[in-house]
Amino acid sequence: MKTFTAAIVLAAALLAAPAVAQYPSPAGEAVTLLPEGSLPITYRGSRYFVSGDTWYQQVVAGYVVVTPPAGIVVPTLPPAYSIVWLAGVPYYKANNIYYAAAPGGYAVVPSPASQGAYYCASTRRYFPNVPDCAEGWSIVPTVPPQLRN
Repeated sequence: MKTFTAAIVLAAALLAAPAVAQYPSPAGEAVTLLPEGSLPITYRGSRYFVSGDTWYQQVVAGYVVVTPPAGIVVPTLPPAYSIVWLAGVPYYKANNIYYAAAPGGYAVVPSPASQGAYYCASTRRYFPNVPDCAEGWSIVPTVPPQLRN
């Protein structure tokens, strides 16, 4: 009888829960309520909110989980992040979003890997397959020289 009662209480609690995105949420997921404590940020005329490492954009019917635009600045990093050092510069990665130190906090930046391929000679591997390179990264263009304009 206790198991049955516990199941009813659990089901009632789940049904009463607000429609808030779970952490982390996949891009494109729509929610009607933001997690408590979400930080509002206006960037280029659009309203964004960040909670933990999940970003939301305000839309007519609520909010949509998005990848934040490059250049948007947050005052602090998400609670869980890793540091990736490339060419002596620290990049902070959380939920597959990269940040770099900027005036006022940390700016969202394109993935360092999108700027070219980073090769570590000592490990004979490329970023992001190896997160750190003791001697520093070599930047290898992603487009072969003969194909560049």
